[in-house]
Amino acid sequence: MKRHAYLILAHHHFSQLRKLIELLDDPRNDIFVHVDAKAVFDPEEWRNVCRYSALVFLENRLRVSWGGVSIMRSELALLREALSHGKYDYFHLLSGMDLPIKDQDTIHSFFDSHSGTEFVNFWNFKKTTRSRFHYYTLFPEGAGYFWTNLANNIFKGLQMAVGYRINRDVDFRFASQWFSITEPLARYVLSKEVWLEKVFSHTDTCDEIFLATLVWNSPFRDRLFVKEPVEEHVVNESNMRFIDWTRGESIRHPWTFRLEDWDLLMSVPHFWARKFDDGVDARIIERIYEKLRVTQEEEFQGLRR
Repeated sequence: MKRHAYLILAHHHFSQLRKLIELLDDPRNDIFVHVDAKAVFDPEEWRNVCRYSALVFLENRLRVSWGGVSIMRSELALLREALSHGKYDYFHLLSGMDLPIKDQDTIHSFFDSHSGTEFVNFWNFKKTTRSRFHYYTLFPEGAGYFWTNLANNIFKGLQMAVGYRINRDVDFRFASQWFSITEPLARYVLSKEVWLEKVFSHTDTCDEIFLATLVWNSPFRDRLFVKEPVEEHVVNESNMRFIDWTRGESIRHPWTFRLEDWDLLMSVPHFWARKFDDGVDARIIERIYEKLRVTQEEEFQGLRR
């Protein structure tokens, strides 16, 4: 039986996170969760959430900032923890604000039939994107805060004025943060951890850059499901995640799905969708949860037979 590791980055909305974890609970899956150290969270309260999957909360929690290098470090910590627990065919990175929109039999069948393929959604660069990694960032955790972001931008401007650049010898690439990758690629990423720290520790919003850069400049590039980059935030199947940027609340955030999006969500070929927010519309979360829980019980019965 091929097994998958789900890696989840979470920081709030824990009742919603519980539903996500329950829908991933399957004998073929294990679940690894990093909870932002800023959050009040007690893993002891989650002991009986899963019946079939191992559920592991990382003990060494990092303080995570939007756009910070801390996101890269959290992802690496999740990969490291999962690899220490055994062999998995695929590693799927999700946010705590995501939900599956297909059942686990469908998901596993697809990845079984595409074994060895890497699912990373590459984007073409915008001109402004390159400033993230070619100029030294004073406050790499400061992109989401007014004063530190202002200081970063002023310092970048000074570097541009005098022609100073860092990371001149790196062929950078750009992709969605969310991925599904094989164990060989997961191990390759961790083998490059020292290089990643050297290159990205003083860059801006590197969560969409670091893994893309590694994959594009490695033999794993030939194993991509879709090998050509597309325009940023175009919906496609490269990483099997449905993210609607056309109706996003801002350039930084995709659309939050509502109940009226039900037919759309059920019609797309993707396996997971983001994002959901029980403070915006809990009804769509509950409806997906109820639908997949019924299917989940049927699948459990089939696995037992």
